[in-house]
Amino acid sequence: MRGAVALDGGSLAYRSVGSGPWVVFIHGFTLDQRMWFPQVRRFRQACTVLTYDCRGFGRSTTPVGPYNHADDLRSLLSALGAPAVHLVGLSMGGRIALSYALRWPRAVRSLALIGTDVGGYRHRIDWDVQAGPDSLDAARRRWLHHDLFRTTRGHRTAWDRVTRMVGDYSGWHWLHDDVRRPVDTGTWDRLDEIGTPTTVIVGRDDLPDFHRIAAALERRMPLARKVVVRGAGHLVNLEAPGACNALLDAHLAAHA
Repeated sequence: MRGAVALDGGSLAYRSVGSGPWVVFIHGFTLDQRMWFPQVRRFRQACTVLTYDCRGFGRSTTPVGPYNHADDLRSLLSALGAPAVHLVGLSMGGRIALSYALRWPRAVRSLALIGTDVGGYRHRIDWDVQAGPDSLDAARRRWLHHDLFRTTRGHRTAWDRVTRMVGDYSGWHWLHDDVRRPVDTGTWDRLDEIGTPTTVIVGRDDLPDFHRIAAALERRMPLARKVVVRGAGHLVNLEAPGACNALLDAHLAAHA
């Protein structure tokens, strides 16, 4: 089932397939729900799989005023009548999942975080692509040459999917000051409060910042366990889909 849920000032596009325990997949920055194709295909047989485009990405509308990704997810799940869910997030998606679990712990059965970001962590990575209204194509090209995708470029199927998604990205977050409210920068200092069972997945060849984050989550979150995947960098689910699916399968079975 495909659809859109109305929000204050816009809408979120989503897709729901399968039946059983709810598993919600949250995509990374400049990407959209299409990044989860290998996981949708695998888990739709045993789970209710929900993917969606965060505000400003994919087929969802761009922000027109203050918003918050965790609030948007809450509205989406409420509109769909979802019970407590398993959250799977990559990079920005993991940041959203952590913020959601911190605010509504009883609504989350488990977390699986892949190459995750955390609100409040101070990156050493340069994220600036110097985008302008007349240079979005150039900004997209610079973004695709970022070290974040260094290993993805060596995986043809994954790279084709990434280039299509980035090519379709509106560039809104490059062209505007982000008006997220409230900000989630306090999550980093409150990791010890997140008692949700968590699997932290990081590619062995991911950037050092994401390894530091993964190590901190395992150390500071009471029920977090870290797994390193060989042969993958930041986009583990696309670069090593078999290994990622096996880890998610074990994670969901352990926390069913």
